[in-house]
Amino acid sequence: MIIEESGLHFRFREDSFVKKYDDSNFYRNYMNQLPEAKGVDFISMEDGRLVLTEIKNCKGHEADNNWRIFHDNKKVTTSKTSVNTTGRESLDIEVSKKIALTIGGLIGTNTKSAGSSSAEELTKYAEVLVSPAAKAGNKQILVILFLEGDFGCETRRKTTIMMELQRSIKKKLSWLNCVVSVVDSATYQNKIFSVE
Repeated sequence: MIIEESGLHFRFREDSFVKKYDDSNFYRNYMNQLPEAKGVDFISMEDGRLVLTEIKNCKGHEADNNWRIFHDNKKVTTSKTSVNTTGRESLDIEVSKKIALTIGGLIGTNTKSAGSSSAEELTKYAEVLVSPAAKAGNKQILVILFLEGDFGCETRRKTTIMMELQRSIKKKLSWLNCVVSVVDSATYQNKIFSVE
């Protein structure tokens, strides 16, 4: 199965459970009722774990997105960009909020599943959140930020940027027992999907 997002193609195994969450009927019909609702791009399951994936393809637009790669909005008002950054947030904050609202939405599917087919189709993902393995403290949630773009420079390599974003997202999600991974096409190991 191939899913397109931000000009990139992600190939999942044919037997994978994967859903483009922010395009799902549940997200559109229910979550969008919440002002400033956000959701990750994909939700999938891999070996019993819930995988929440956000795609940011900035290739060719690095200069306009440079402010987003500095954690905690450090450059939101000082970076030179042609983009209006008013009300916008750095990637670590944006992704953390999307994760929180996606988790909330998935829990909500359990409460609406009896009368809503759009909620019912997502309940298998929500069940991971309350599974015995999750309750036992196993890390049943994997958060992936897939960040494409040539952001490295002489003073700051892209791998350093990704590690800083990863640490900041992990800190913001400390309320959630999860694994956080910030990768790009050069560092991703094709475990859950492959990029074409």
